[in-house]
Amino acid sequence: MTAKKIKQLEIILSIAALLLVGLGLFIHGQTAGKQTIIQLRLPRVIFALFGGSMLTVSALLFQTTLRSDYIDGSMLGLASGAELVIALVNVLFSQLLSYRVLIGALTGGLLLVILRTTLFKVKRSSFFLILGGLSLALLFVAATQLITTGSGFQGKSLSNTTWTDLWFLVIILLSGLLLLLWQWEQFKGFVLPSLQAQQLGFNEQKSSLVFQLVAGMWLGAVSAVLGTVFFVGIVLVQIVKLSTKVVAGQRIFLTILTGGCVLVCADDLAHYLIPSQELPTNALLMLLTAPLILFLIMRWSREV
Repeated sequence: MTAKKIKQLEIILSIAALLLVGLGLFIHGQTAGKQTIIQLRLPRVIFALFGGSMLTVSALLFQTTLRSDYIDGSMLGLASGAELVIALVNVLFSQLLSYRVLIGALTGGLLLVILRTTLFKVKRSSFFLILGGLSLALLFVAATQLITTGSGFQGKSLSNTTWTDLWFLVIILLSGLLLLLWQWEQFKGFVLPSLQAQQLGFNEQKSSLVFQLVAGMWLGAVSAVLGTVFFVGIVLVQIVKLSTKVVAGQRIFLTILTGGCVLVCADDLAHYLIPSQELPTNALLMLLTAPLILFLIMRWSREV
């Protein structure tokens, strides 16, 4: 895809994002005053827009630095690990729930550091990394279900998003962007084949630390509110990659817009689909992206 067509697609997605955000500000089934929209709807739709972008960029960073198209943070156990910690906080220290986005981000970062000293280090191929990550993710999911049974824990919807959640998300988003800008020249090294990069003295393990840390913290922050969404990052990043056929650095803005649009769309559907009832946002998000997984599998099977 040419640079001009990518720019046109970015403009279209930007307009779509604005329309979806505008739609999300309305409240169905009741007369909504200005304060109701500001307190209930506005933080939710902005969180969805920023959170979707962080979700997909996180997957892009992992896929690029780990050199695998089949990986995102949910498959490495980071999202479900953050959700598990929030569930524990909900049961044991409920007074700290207002800091859940910050706690989720710190959990994602900590788990990333642990993975870099264990699973990332001993992997022999992406297959073993995926297998080990999924095992860890399933363990965390099972533990979360056991802990939250009968507790009324709701960690899979944006319906209870607050301004506090949004402010913490913005702080974490901006902090991550500063780190990415600081190390962006290093990111270009991952465009080269691994062997060629090593011959030029490029240390992948060291250079990937900041990018993976940002990816882990962003995913943890979003998962603290949204819950775990498997495969969504992989699907959206790969759809953008197949559509544009350019390197990661040149499609990052398109990836940001795609993630934001899809999550806002999923949250709008969760809010409006059934009158007087809120559906889980993460379930709608996975429902929207599930058909795309089959498309990608067929594409990948032809390449093998």
